[in-house]
Amino acid sequence: MPIQAEADDMLLASFDRLMREQHPVTYARRGHTLDDPGHHAKWALLSDGGWLELADFETEPGAHYPLALGEMMGRSLLNLPLAFSAYVLHPLCQQVPELLGAGTVLPWQQHPGAGCVDPAGPDGASGRFIDFHGRRACYYRLALADDRDGAWHIQRYDGADVEFVPGMDVCGALGCLPAGRPAAQAGFLLPLGNMRSLLRRYLAVELAQTLGAAAAGLDMAVAYAKERRQFGKPIGQYQAIKHPLANAWVALDNGRYAIRALLDDGAVPDVAGIAARLVVAAATQATKLTIQVHGGVGFAWEHDAHLFLKRVYHKRAQVLRLASVL
Repeated sequence: MPIQAEADDMLLASFDRLMREQHPVTYARRGHTLDDPGHHAKWALLSDGGWLELADFETEPGAHYPLALGEMMGRSLLNLPLAFSAYVLHPLCQQVPELLGAGTVLPWQQHPGAGCVDPAGPDGASGRFIDFHGRRACYYRLALADDRDGAWHIQRYDGADVEFVPGMDVCGALGCLPAGRPAAQAGFLLPLGNMRSLLRRYLAVELAQTLGAAAAGLDMAVAYAKERRQFGKPIGQYQAIKHPLANAWVALDNGRYAIRALLDDGAVPDVAGIAARLVVAAATQATKLTIQVHGGVGFAWEHDAHLFLKRVYHKRAQVLRLASVL
């Protein structure tokens, strides 16, 4: 095996083990925030392990780390702002270091950064809703100010100013950014191509998380269809069960190809919108089917099936909004 391929396999295996051991679904369903000392310790574990610099690992052309890593995050129903910190804040501050130097962006290793990208511009209201990770996090809102010269605007809000809003996702909370003045804000210039490349990779991670949550639910459904017996044989042998399961699996795999196309070069017109629509449709189909295959128990609060469905619905709004920016 080539040295680079072996290193890639080790990286992915390490991250997979980290997710399974430190953030299993049984932990995710408790809905921790960074205000919980134990949950904040998991953020420190990510920082100490170098996982907040994930974007730096992608040195090889055609690398699809965001797809593989994002799926692992989604399968674990990760409730930490790893994707935004690693794939937006870190590469953005590498290209525009004055954001960090002036204090507009705080070091995300100590101040976990969650964020959203608003397609309505710096004065729009559509980007006010954001994933809530507790009062110890910082919240950022990015918006395109002028697409002609690559002018962007970033706002930072302190966790104490963000309003908690009950949301659908049991494993995470929703927040609403205040309408008043942010704790810090700045405009910056970055070539539109550079910013779109950065945001494409971030969108790929978010789509992969959506797909990963759906794939984990579908795996549960397939396993249950092999075990549950009715009329003398496993229900997975009936066409009414096995054909929809196969169709859902193929739809998710098509979503992976769409994410790969998004990562490769983005040259296909509206590749972001196409990838987002394919992944959202496939993930919604798979998680709905997961509950249906499980029958009555699939609707029970104690079962994990609804956790994956709600995560997919939660992510759906985010990825479609982000895709509209691209």
